[in-house]
Amino acid sequence: MTDLGSPPFGLHPLHGVHEPTTGTPPRRPRSARRTTSIDMTREEGSLDPVYLTGRARDLWTAADGTATELGAATLSATIELIARVVRHVEVTPPVAAMSGLAGAPAMSGFRAAADKAARELRRARDLRYTLLDDVPVATLISGHALSASNMLGDVAKSGYLPVADQCAGFATGGLLLNSFEAGDPVIVTGPAAPDLDHGDDPVDPCAWHQLAALPRHAMRRRRRIDVYKESDGRAGIDAMFRDTYVRTDGVETIIHEYTLDAVVDTETGVIVDSRATPRVLPWQECPGAVASAARITGMTLQELHFRVRRELSGTSTCTHLNDLLRSVADAEALIDRVR
Repeated sequence: MTDLGSPPFGLHPLHGVHEPTTGTPPRRPRSARRTTSIDMTREEGSLDPVYLTGRARDLWTAADGTATELGAATLSATIELIARVVRHVEVTPPVAAMSGLAGAPAMSGFRAAADKAARELRRARDLRYTLLDDVPVATLISGHALSASNMLGDVAKSGYLPVADQCAGFATGGLLLNSFEAGDPVIVTGPAAPDLDHGDDPVDPCAWHQLAALPRHAMRRRRRIDVYKESDGRAGIDAMFRDTYVRTDGVETIIHEYTLDAVVDTETGVIVDSRATPRVLPWQECPGAVASAARITGMTLQELHFRVRRELSGTSTCTHLNDLLRSVADAEALIDRVR
């Protein structure tokens, strides 16, 4: 039985890039920062359910560096992973319509159900919608904790196969698909996660919202998006996301991490530049998707949410990078502050 961290599980020789960010950039004067996190936990030794705990915060940094909290939100959800159904979900500040999401699909179809229940949240790019939007992918990646801790046994014999050519990492003939077909173990390994919570030197207690320590076999997806004045009529966007898993030995390791730099025309909302940098990716084929970040150039912030899902697919893309690209739409809620 293989249990990451006990004994130590070596890196696969054909892993992707492993160059994680080592801190959080200093907050720029007159900039807005949105940070969010989704923790995925279970009862010790249990397959189901998975508990999602989300936190989010918007922060404004004045010209003198003073930080002011613009808003905060939380999410709590209970998901039946095997059935892929939402048992319970609530957000704060509370939205009464959230109770209607009980019984909704937890993955495909959840975003549409959440949008129907509280359409005004998406229109406003509200912090609560940002958390709700991450429920499907958090449910999906939470399964990694089960395989990494060997709670599923021999995954190769479970009958599950990744969807071929869904993304660069799932390319036909690539490492992941070939390993599954050969019955070889397919467990993502990654580097230890450098601290992000306190910013670079000097230590910044406002760099991120407050995050609790993760227990063994828990996972976390965290996002950051900074919006600042790039030049007259243009806003710069500095964004990142990181998915992590806590091994049996208590070491938090990175599964995926990207950073993104973009520029938006503040009058039209059109994205005029977009470049992604892969920081940590699981397989050698994954970096082939990085160039797809440029494909959102020419899209507006308002249409980004739907166009990325509709237009970016296949082996030239990455589903995790697409999530980061879609999150750039959150800049719409912050850009007026910068203007």
